[in-house]
Amino acid sequence: MSRILTTILAMLCAISLTAAAQETTPLFSGPQAGEKLPALNVTLVYGEDAGETINLVERAAGRPTMLVIVNGSNRPAARLTRALMNFAEMHEERLFAGVAYLDGDRSAAAQRMKQAVSWWQVGPPVGISIDGAEGPGSYGLNRNVNVTVLVANEGRVIRNHALVQPSETDAPKILEDVVALAGGRVPSNAEVMFLSAPTRKLPRVGWRSAPSDVALRELICTALAAEDDHAARQAADAVETYVGTDRDRQIALGNAAAILLEGRTRVRGQPVVKHLARWRTKYDPRAKKKQIKTPVLFDLGTKTSPVALSRLVFGVIAG
Repeated sequence: MSRILTTILAMLCAISLTAAAQETTPLFSGPQAGEKLPALNVTLVYGEDAGETINLVERAAGRPTMLVIVNGSNRPAARLTRALMNFAEMHEERLFAGVAYLDGDRSAAAQRMKQAVSWWQVGPPVGISIDGAEGPGSYGLNRNVNVTVLVANEGRVIRNHALVQPSETDAPKILEDVVALAGGRVPSNAEVMFLSAPTRKLPRVGWRSAPSDVALRELICTALAAEDDHAARQAADAVETYVGTDRDRQIALGNAAAILLEGRTRVRGQPVVKHLARWRTKYDPRAKKKQIKTPVLFDLGTKTSPVALSRLVFGVIAG
């Protein structure tokens, strides 16, 4: 019996040591810091230029750059990609960003991505690598890495982030490197959750999307970053001034407020919450529909108990 226990303990120790070694062993995927960015050719999926093949590195033209290379479609990878790209779109004057998606069947991948608009369509260019599932050979991408993020300047890598299990919570660390190059401010956790929300969707789908209007998105981020009531009030005033009487902006703000008060992206305990609640009540079309009272209707030809019928009649009279 003691020998069996000893064997089991030895095996557990070996597993623990292997796991620890894997955690401490650095992951390499793509060009490392100081190395030159090779060409990264992709066929664009969205927008007016869909179907056109471009070189993302050439398009960057030496500017501060953030490239996201995705190896495998899943929600966490999509959320992180959206958070990074939506941030980049707010700083497009001084930052170039783009997404390269890896797949062995480019045609099938393009069809899937066109259906998954809410997952992958963002403002910066999104394309499928022309070099297949492993990407360009010159990049040396690790097939076990789900997302590789390259932060570069003047055509050379400044920082490489190789993520096996990506999450939007990785965004602040990555954006620290981006902000150091291109300026701006590292977003708070609440902002990251907001930036990770889809900004596009297919027509007639039921779920909400965050604003594709970059100016409105930036103003809402400022409100989310407010640390006290005074700052939140000022930021809220700026949002409301921008929205004004424009119906499309009002609806976009109502949807954004609902996104930030519900579900996975819910904001809690921050000064901006009361303003979000007011915007949802005032501008969210769904909230307005809920406020409309439907009159009580019943069919006298149906079997209804005297007690139930009296309650219905009393309710109508009292109302």
